[in-house]
Amino acid sequence: MMIKKIVVVGAGTMGHGIAEVAALSGFKVGLIDISWDFLNRAKDRITESVTRLYEKGQIKEKVEDILGRMEFNTSYDIAKDADFAIEAVPENLELKKNVFKSLDDITPSHTILATNTSSIPISDIAEATKRKDKVIGMHFFNPPVIMKLVEVIPSKYTSDEVTNLTIELAKKMNKIPVKLKYEIPGFVSNRIFIRLLQEACREVENGEGSIEEIDSAARNKLKLPMGLFELADYVGLDVIVDIWDVLVTRGTPDVKCSLYKNKVLEKSLGVKSGKGFYTYPAPGKYMKVQLPNESKVDPAKLISLAVNEASWMIENEIVSAKDIDTVMIYGFNFPKGLLEMADELGLDNVYTYLKDIYAKGYDTYRPTNLLEKMIKEGKLGKKSGEGFYKY
Repeated sequence: MMIKKIVVVGAGTMGHGIAEVAALSGFKVGLIDISWDFLNRAKDRITESVTRLYEKGQIKEKVEDILGRMEFNTSYDIAKDADFAIEAVPENLELKKNVFKSLDDITPSHTILATNTSSIPISDIAEATKRKDKVIGMHFFNPPVIMKLVEVIPSKYTSDEVTNLTIELAKKMNKIPVKLKYEIPGFVSNRIFIRLLQEACREVENGEGSIEEIDSAARNKLKLPMGLFELADYVGLDVIVDIWDVLVTRGTPDVKCSLYKNKVLEKSLGVKSGKGFYTYPAPGKYMKVQLPNESKVDPAKLISLAVNEASWMIENEIVSAKDIDTVMIYGFNFPKGLLEMADELGLDNVYTYLKDIYAKGYDTYRPTNLLEKMIKEGKLGKKSGEGFYKY
């Protein structure tokens, strides 16, 4: 099937970003939202962004030609000739189901319907349609024009043909797709991200390090672009709590921690409110946080729970080690993959921390069978010549 026209529903930050990516990639694009206010604002932002790319010489095509391929409307009528639709409305299942019902009613029978959800199960959304085999997860990262990663998540209903077409589309959009074998709550990105935040929280609540020391270790030892609490502030603490809740209510083992929820109750939501774990110049204005250069926090402990989660995904054949590292590099701007870091820090060190924390009553830290097996076989990472990778 040839994809010529893409329709995006939802003109917020993600929606208008995805629409711009599609237009830049040569597709005809329709952008739908409930109000012309949202649509006009989205059009202005797309125009600014495309103009900036042109002025910097990053694109050769004229701005007006790119914008000429786009149409904006409050009506679903512009989806009548769409080959592919991407829903990017807020993370609310009922709202998403309504969008999918509308798209299902108006689009041709061959049209693939994708959702940009970051945590809601794809099959739940698919069940609102009469074409469950043509519904798929296509999770872009913010901002879509810059971030290279797209997670492709087939549901239990999605056909292989639809999955392959979605992967090809992501490549045509100049993105790096990572396909999950089947859907799990939070996919790869949010499961790993929340595990990092949970261990950071556990360490602070147990007096093993301060917020600043944790973030200093993340930035100065792991060389991450931001500290973990700083990144949580940047994403929005309300968003973090929502993702966390979705994971837990859908059966992901929890780690008890109240730091994030308490901030949300205090209405300290991070950068968007001007204050979270850190204070910012003004609401919505991010400024790099000043952190101490030294920290007693061991990076092997900081990543231990996330590495355990990653090994669970590999053990269950959901994704490969390489896939997980691709997600962290291109979705979170990690300088290298999480599992590459684990191999360098020593899997025996990571394993020792997991066993120790598990023994203190944190069930989620129980080392996976895969990790146990690797340690038994002496696959300890770089120092032994093999870990998650061969050296």
